[in-house]
Amino acid sequence: MNDDQRRLYRALGFTGPLPGDEAPSSFDVAAEDDLAEAPPLDEAGLDQLEEMLNREPRKTLARMREIWDRTMTAKRLREAIAHARRALATPDEAIAEIEAATEAASFSSTGLPPDFSFPGMDPEIEIKPDDRKFENDDLVGILGWIFGAGPFALTRPSRKDFRFHNQPQFASGFIYELAEPSPDTPLDIALFSDFGVGRYYSDYIAKQFRERRFPYAVHLGDVYYAGRPSEFRDHFEKQVDPILDFTRVFALNSNHEMYSGGGPYFKYMDKRAEHPSGIQQQQGSYFCLRSEKFQVVGIDTAFFGQGRYREPRLIEWLQNILLEGRDAGRVNILLSADHPYAYGEKRLTKLLRSDLRSLALVERLVDLWFWGNTHYCALFNHKPEADDDIPELPFVGSCIGHGGYPYDIQRRGKFEPAPMLFLEDQSRFPGTNVRRDKGNNGYCVLRLKADGSMELEYWDWMRNRRFAAALARGQAGEPLLVTPV
Repeated sequence: MNDDQRRLYRALGFTGPLPGDEAPSSFDVAAEDDLAEAPPLDEAGLDQLEEMLNREPRKTLARMREIWDRTMTAKRLREAIAHARRALATPDEAIAEIEAATEAASFSSTGLPPDFSFPGMDPEIEIKPDDRKFENDDLVGILGWIFGAGPFALTRPSRKDFRFHNQPQFASGFIYELAEPSPDTPLDIALFSDFGVGRYYSDYIAKQFRERRFPYAVHLGDVYYAGRPSEFRDHFEKQVDPILDFTRVFALNSNHEMYSGGGPYFKYMDKRAEHPSGIQQQQGSYFCLRSEKFQVVGIDTAFFGQGRYREPRLIEWLQNILLEGRDAGRVNILLSADHPYAYGEKRLTKLLRSDLRSLALVERLVDLWFWGNTHYCALFNHKPEADDDIPELPFVGSCIGHGGYPYDIQRRGKFEPAPMLFLEDQSRFPGTNVRRDKGNNGYCVLRLKADGSMELEYWDWMRNRRFAAALARGQAGEPLLVTPV
């Protein structure tokens, strides 16, 4: 790797150690983490990826769709490889193009109104509307993905030892006490997903977390590109660590964390648990937060297969937790990285129609389900009747996969697997003509109340409340009653 190529990778935002770096890294990478901190693809790596595509096109495309883009085609992948080859062959030209795009990322050049402002706007968090990192329809974003995610199409780091709740070192059984809401003080839990990108909009969400001082915050997974140690450091720890003094943080494991083998994810969990505040509790990649009237249950749908939940010990644990919650009259709130269904798709995922069918559809043990992975934000009511496409869905569902990933703006009119009460359909800068192609990033607040009812609030990165709903218990065994506010 020559100096020009090294500058190219840095210009694309890669901050991990690179082969041949003379200066020591700002963090230590243990020998067992070498594959987890895989450097960007080089010429040999591009050759290997193209050879894989020629030899095993279906398998290679499936892997790149899993890692990068669900709509990836052989033509687009070949074009991306060709762009990457040209960038490595003429790095000065590629860097000039990247720097030109960076220079264009100023208020005056992007068309943001001179008086553009919003609550909590902070001059220390620079807004760069033309930042294209992690996008799929721009050369800068494409180069970032092919160089940054490409290594994990070629190699699969060994998965670290999984942690089960019944191992002797875990006396908690991964069940933790959830603070009780009082009549005067409800309990607010910040829920966010697909957050780990380190862009300005995720930094602004993190700023809200610092200011609002939530007692709990749960990330539903995805630190991009592949959950490397450097990516955790720059795209997640930097934003989340400032709240560890006063917020109990839990984080689910997801597919992008698993591309690096899951090691950095578990190591950061252990690091978080050692925080001087003494309030960080998470020990494994699944958990139950339990109070008298509620339990918030996070599950791992990545370690034993992307978007699946088939490990018998995990199924038994979840069944017991949900049954105990139902028997005690608690509201069962499920959190997962992966989705049971998706807006615009006429079929349930295998996670729901196969793995969790008995618990969620037959025994009706889930009342409210949040997920990420699919990049949009919506709230769905329960579906009272089955039809030819989708069976009865007895739970209220919400996708919150809009915490950081630069997703395409969503519109009404596609197939609704369940009645949709809210869809985030605003662009990232509503009221302007800037970046109208990208959706509004944000998060959700789950408010638990002393009487057993709940509220949901959906906030965007500029601290606008986008939607709110009240959720009340129905008759015994009946779905929650949802009322938009």
